[in-house]
Amino acid sequence: MAARRKTSKVKSTARKARTRVGRAQAKAIENAQHVWLAGMGAVAKAQKEGPAAFQEAVAEGLQLLTRSRTTAEKMIRDVFESAQGSATETWDNLEALFQSRVQKALQQIGVPNASEIRLLTKRVAELNDNVKALSARSARSARSAKAKAKTKRARAKAKRKA
Repeated sequence: MAARRKTSKVKSTARKARTRVGRAQAKAIENAQHVWLAGMGAVAKAQKEGPAAFQEAVAEGLQLLTRSRTTAEKMIRDVFESAQGSATETWDNLEALFQSRVQKALQQIGVPNASEIRLLTKRVAELNDNVKALSARSARSARSAKAKAKTKRARAKAKRKA
């Protein structure tokens, strides 16, 4: 009895599986027919509309090309601007590093920096002014000494004549 139940269960399961397979085959055939009919309809439509459909496809293709070009140009521009910003930042960092190293090297060999040169220039100008003032004083005193000597000689001459 147990063997009979098993056999009937197996037969029942096999029937159900065949039914499912049959339905799946029917569905696949139906889908294939729909695809075939859609293809036939597309061919009929293309024959009917012909050049107008072709022109529409060309116009849509041009629109798509324009949109894709615009998008691509925007993407390229964004990437370029990003790369340019990175390059500028890197260049600035490199320039600052170079300047600091040159400054260090100049300090090590004793070259004065810009502020020290300004102070030295100011000091040289002050010293030039002092030298000019001293030169003017010594020239005045030399003239007055000459004038005194001339006066003395004139008096001495006058005494000798008198």
